[in-house]
Amino acid sequence: MPYCPKCDMEFVEGITVCTDCGGPLYESEEAAKAAMAEERAKERARELAREKAMYEEYLKSITTAEEDGEGESGETAEAGQAPDNTADNPWDDGSEDGAQNAGSEEDAPTEEELRALEAEVRRRAQSILPPEPVHVYVDKSQKYDDLKSSASAFLLVGGVLLIVSILCWIGIINIPMAPVSKLIFQGALTVMGVFSLIVFARSNSSAKKLAPQIAEEKAQTRVTIDWFTGQYTAEDIDNAISGREDLSEEELSLKRFQVIQDWLVTGRDLPDQAYVDALSEEIYSKLFENQ
Repeated sequence: MPYCPKCDMEFVEGITVCTDCGGPLYESEEAAKAAMAEERAKERARELAREKAMYEEYLKSITTAEEDGEGESGETAEAGQAPDNTADNPWDDGSEDGAQNAGSEEDAPTEEELRALEAEVRRRAQSILPPEPVHVYVDKSQKYDDLKSSASAFLLVGGVLLIVSILCWIGIINIPMAPVSKLIFQGALTVMGVFSLIVFARSNSSAKKLAPQIAEEKAQTRVTIDWFTGQYTAEDIDNAISGREDLSEEELSLKRFQVIQDWLVTGRDLPDQAYVDALSEEIYSKLFENQ
């Protein structure tokens, strides 16, 4: 049966567009899961491609900096002037040993400089990348409330339109218009009223189908969170992050969030990335709220 992965609903044969969200339908729930898995694989490939591009730019920047340094040194030597690095190089104390130390260390950046350069490369690369679409997870209880609200609104509008159109047809309400225009106007009122009632019926039907799934989803969420907090602690997550001592608070929080996401996906096989994000936020708050 046609299936909408966003609304988690099945439709009768012949329908190709979801009546709630307007998205395209898949042939079956299995086909939707397969397509979503393929999309996640493509997204991971794009992420790896971005990481590779940033790393190549990082290496290129280091190589360019080294070539520029060698070129400046050559020009100074050709001019017959000895480069004076005493003020900038703490290794050079004016002795021959100091000059040898300076020659061996002048092109070797420190770890702090490498990290700063890498962070700058990442910021520049991210600034030219198109923003990723953000998908916010909406739980089934919220979907149910939205469907019921929509159904009530369309019922009210459709009822009013039909009542007005009926009064126009029987002559109680006389619209001062030409006969042809009057027929067109009354017909449009009737069509809009009928259409509103059809949307009401579909929204109400979807809400009824969704209602039994609310308790199931809440139970699944509770079980998943209890499983994760029972399996892992905040210390386990921090131990899985390499070099966390050198990370800022914002970077550390992002790394923690990514670890939680990875362990959720691998441990529970959750297909909906937006649902994983929502679970990760709740788990993060439980484990790190006092830190």
